[in-house]
Amino acid sequence: MATLDIEKLRKVRGLMTGGATEGERAAARSRAQAIAKAAGMTLEVALSKLDTPAQPKPRSFFDGFDEWMEAKEPGYKAREAAKRAERNARDARRRAEVLAVYGSEAALFARTEREALLDAAIAPLATWDHWTDDTGTVHRFAKTLDGVASDFWNAKGITPAIRAAVMGAYPWPITLVEALAEVKEWDQLRWDRGLFCRSGEWNPYREVNCRVTLLEDELETGRPAATWDDVQARFDWKRYVYERTYVDPTQREEPFLERLEADFAFLRANAQVPPAGPESNAANGSQAASVPQPAIRRTNADKRADVLAWLREYPELSDREIARRAGVSPQTVNTHRRQASAAASKANKCEHSGSVG
Repeated sequence: MATLDIEKLRKVRGLMTGGATEGERAAARSRAQAIAKAAGMTLEVALSKLDTPAQPKPRSFFDGFDEWMEAKEPGYKAREAAKRAERNARDARRRAEVLAVYGSEAALFARTEREALLDAAIAPLATWDHWTDDTGTVHRFAKTLDGVASDFWNAKGITPAIRAAVMGAYPWPITLVEALAEVKEWDQLRWDRGLFCRSGEWNPYREVNCRVTLLEDELETGRPAATWDDVQARFDWKRYVYERTYVDPTQREEPFLERLEADFAFLRANAQVPPAGPESNAANGSQAASVPQPAIRRTNADKRADVLAWLREYPELSDREIARRAGVSPQTVNTHRRQASAAASKANKCEHSGSVG
């Protein structure tokens, strides 16, 4: 039996009473009960232990990290402070945008249509706990699913009954493109709600976590790609996984994956669909028309012309997006963009100098 984690319980108790929303406070109470249970105590007994004086926190490396970095890289603390200020301003802007969409925090934290469908689907498998919002409305949330209590799920840990419930609550995505879109929607809701939580994080309902886990498993290894778009969705997923792990916007820099994605874009852009006659249609159904055949390889001049055409018509697109459409690498697009910009700048200078006098 584990010993009571006093410091963790102390932090959780702070959220039980000071959480920004009833949902956050209820979630904190649930976590506190789990901490107490792990130590073989009731929640009341465990909370009584918090009255004893807290032990001094052992000094760690991170306690003096900022000073150490400042000595190593003068100006480090100022740069980090600027980053925090920018992050706080970004969060404030986003909070205003979210409230403009939902109208109020209560509406933001109210169950969405999909959350309600998932709640109904897992009802036969759940044990419940409840929380009461500021209007006196009582809400329920699943404390366990099919006998499992966890805030962290993996595909193997999701029982067949849970799997059937969350996959059948509403239509399962037909394509990997749709699966990725749904994952992004759940992430956005989690981030939006987190902006209004004191901890900065919103823990989704257990059934939501299970659904997202299964969607992510499909994107990783679960379902074979059936179309070009499915393969592109897998590339997009790997980029998304990398970039969403950072607090501040961060672009992935992995040359091999960038090259592999550019290779795929080239093959896709130059694929030809052979004409399907009545015989092949009868034999293969709709599959025949989806079989790609490589076209004649383009020359470097062809590639350059394609890139310049995209830059001329759609200059607002990113290097990566033009690379995907033109079937080249982002580095190639960036080179042509810089050359075109330099040529335009030189032309402007010549035009102005010629008009003098």
